Amino acid sequence: MIENPMPWPQGKRAAVSFSFDVDADSILRVAHPADATNRASTLSYLRYGPEVAVPRLCKLFEGYGLKATFFIPGWCAEEYPRMVERVAEGGHEIAHHGYLHEQPMLQSPDRERYWTERAMNALERRTGRRPVGYRAPYYAFSRVTADILAEMGFFYDSSLMADDVPYLIETPSGRRLVEIPVHWSVDDWAQYMNNFDLDYIMPIQPPRKAIEVYWADFDALYEWGGFLEFVWHPFISGRPARVKAIAGFIERVLEKGDVWIATSEEIARHARELIDRGAYRPRIDKLPYAEAKLD
Repeated sequence: MIENPMPWPQGKRAAVSFSFDVDADSILRVAHPADATNRASTLSYLRYGPEVAVPRLCKLFEGYGLKATFFIPGWCAEEYPRMVERVAEGGHEIAHHGYLHEQPMLQSPDRERYWTERAMNALERRTGRRPVGYRAPYYAFSRVTADILAEMGFFYDSSLMADDVPYLIETPSGRRLVEIPVHWSVDDWAQYMNNFDLDYIMPIQPPRKAIEVYWADFDALYEWGGFLEFVWHPFISGRPARVKAIAGFIERVLEKGDVWIATSEEIARHARELIDRGAYRPRIDKLPYAEAKLD
């Protein structure tokens, strides 16, 4: 099924990375800039992420001896410094997720570069380390995003959806980034998101329904030696019943015994090391995909 499976460390059969997009109330401030601070109920819903859910999720993963990747907007790092400290204390990866969760594809190239750099600086001030990974807010990767990331020294991106294993994306300048692919079926937004202010009203289902969807993807990727990057949001998946379901999911994965669970950065560095020594030939996507709109 997967024609070019990637070899994993210690002969593991498949690999997964658990990642969290810590949007907090940045998304409300983008959606309703004029009156976000007057929408107290939704603010409380979103602030639950950095204030309650992130410490809970860190503790969960640390209890299994695992590390997760937290994609954090620069503004959220400034607004919630204790949350960033807690993630770093647990040895988890902190990666870049825009500044105020602005959509890159709606920005001019100069504005996209400005926001990307501003967020980079904010994260570096809070952590003492420049993030090496990036995920575009809303997955809204633009035709110039790859160039901007390469110019700024990023090692990998995790916004695109073109394969079942890590691959390379190449900019017009010839510079390459490792792509850690994502896709919607293992993103919790489609399973749980329910909020009028954000214009998403998904049917409220028990967590076992979401786990069924996640497990179906994992089971197939496990069979064929692939990779999955789970994309979850603390304010959504950090509620007790959903965290309990995640714990059960992690335990089922661990019971397999031959799945490599790593941070997004570790996955990317493993892929690049294999490529650089000629042990793996990846697929390469040249970006942008098209130079102009169709007539």
